[in-house]
Amino acid sequence: MLFYYIDRVMKNYQGIFQSYIESISKLSGMEICIYDLNYFTYKINELYINWSFRSHNSPLCMLTKLSNERHKDCVRLEHNRLLDAFKSGGSLISEPCHSGLVDIVVPIAYGNRLIGGIFLGQVFIDDYPEPSIYERYFKSYNDVDIEDIFRVVKDIPIKSYSELLYWKDICRLLASYIEEKISLLELVKQRDGETYYISIIDDILPTLSEPIQKAVNIIKNRVTRGITLQQVASTVGYSLSQFSRRFKQETGMTFSQCLKMLKIELSQYLLKESGKSIYEIAFEVGYSDVPSFLRAFKDVTGMTPKEWIRHHVPIRAYRENTF
Repeated sequence: MLFYYIDRVMKNYQGIFQSYIESISKLSGMEICIYDLNYFTYKINELYINWSFRSHNSPLCMLTKLSNERHKDCVRLEHNRLLDAFKSGGSLISEPCHSGLVDIVVPIAYGNRLIGGIFLGQVFIDDYPEPSIYERYFKSYNDVDIEDIFRVVKDIPIKSYSELLYWKDICRLLASYIEEKISLLELVKQRDGETYYISIIDDILPTLSEPIQKAVNIIKNRVTRGITLQQVASTVGYSLSQFSRRFKQETGMTFSQCLKMLKIELSQYLLKESGKSIYEIAFEVGYSDVPSFLRAFKDVTGMTPKEWIRHHVPIRAYRENTF
């Protein structure tokens, strides 16, 4: 599937920043996630992170989120925690959630505007909660076996309050680094008057030959208006067979795979930024029917649009009735 190729390409984005947050998680023995309310992890190459670091993804969290209702509970609570930390003017150690988990919560701000947050934790403080909290919370649902909950609870780390205080300062340094990168981007945008949107293929563009660079730019510029293999090959001076062979050799993709990827990238951007429905987005990016769009989306991302939104769209933009 195409998303395997994309994962390989995106490892170039997942450089120092992702290595750093992975190290924090490993050394602390806690789960870390970066809540992105401003899409900075998409707009700034140095801040790109894998989807698994964009939300709470411990096994207990994932079982809790199986239900849309419980997922909304999580979203609401996480958002409120982040707002409380921002309003207090600093980081905080949260009260236990409905599953008994605790996080360090550090806001990320640009000026006086909240644009994201760091959550480090998904742990218990001092001891395991009483089993009765899970029996009460999950008793009205039939989508999860309570024994599965008890099994994953045993794997949740137990930390002391003083240990969390130590890691709070490290998370604050990480937030400062993110804020500095965002400030630099804003300065460049103000200077150049441009809107920045990162495409996966932009990362490999400098490594391509001039004709293939030109071809990629043509495809990007015509992605929603229609472009054929014959048109691109002719424009860059290759026969169909020459172009197809050279394009696959340099990009790792066929022409049709590249076109599909760029359409789905644009749809992801619209899902995050526009608030448009799935039907509007499907037609806007060049699909004549929604089923074709949904098949292409899953081929590229490995997820349905609804699953992708849960991992990628900021918590304030979560909409239960998107689809």
